[in-house]
Amino acid sequence: MKQMTLKSFFIFTVVIMIFGSCQDVVDLNLPEGESFLVVEGWITNEEKTHDIILTRTAAYFDNADPSPETGASVFIRDDEGMEVLLPETSPGVYTYPEPGDIGRSYQLEILLQNESRYISTFEVLYEPVPIDSIYWRLSENEPDEEDGESLDDIYDVLIETNEPQPIGDNYRWRYFLNGAEYREPFDLFVANDEFVNGNPITDFNVPDELFSQFDTVLIVQERITRQAREFLQLLQQQTAFVGGPFDPPPSPIEGNIENLTDPNDIALGYFGAAGTDRASIVVGVE
Repeated sequence: MKQMTLKSFFIFTVVIMIFGSCQDVVDLNLPEGESFLVVEGWITNEEKTHDIILTRTAAYFDNADPSPETGASVFIRDDEGMEVLLPETSPGVYTYPEPGDIGRSYQLEILLQNESRYISTFEVLYEPVPIDSIYWRLSENEPDEEDGESLDDIYDVLIETNEPQPIGDNYRWRYFLNGAEYREPFDLFVANDEFVNGNPITDFNVPDELFSQFDTVLIVQERITRQAREFLQLLQQQTAFVGGPFDPPPSPIEGNIENLTDPNDIALGYFGAAGTDRASIVVGVE
């Protein structure tokens, strides 16, 4: 490396003094960023209420959490013309009071206070595919050292199910540990029946997690539409597989909800229907 001469040093010092003496504040006129309506909600065959959650995205440089979209008129209608106005049971949460009917198709309509009107595509509520059995067994995988558990304490949880004919079914699986749902991007598991159509499925390790004795594990199996499966796959690509040089660049993910007032004002999220079955087990207990 060349040494800096005395002359070069003085030139360098003068340049720093000149540029360092500038105290003008540069006011960058940055845009606030667009705010989008986000919709999250599913209708299932289960005997429970079903929440439709509406939020509003924050501006790009805003550290605030998404805000609830309150005061909207939210409707769910089926393919026979029955329409239900959903009450807002908490800020941004609109509740459908009953299970959906298997075989019916459902559509969501939203009218905001600013008179923007959104409408979803119709989603079919398919007959659920039952989980035939759920069971645990000692795992052959080694736990992480940080877990501090011996191999005798580690279990897999698996299910058995029968995939029906004909081909064309689509599925989502979710799981809960001790009452809490795992909702990280890598916990999202969806698939179609291309390679298993009409066959029994055994030793299906949905969670791909290691569990301890006395853990309560709940597996949810949902039969969904192809459009819903494709949306969830894209959602996982945009959230789980990011950060590497060959990962797809993130971008807003449009679901099945259209703004009829302004087509350029897209809505994010998805309104879906799912034929649902669930099974639970306490690990390590006969």
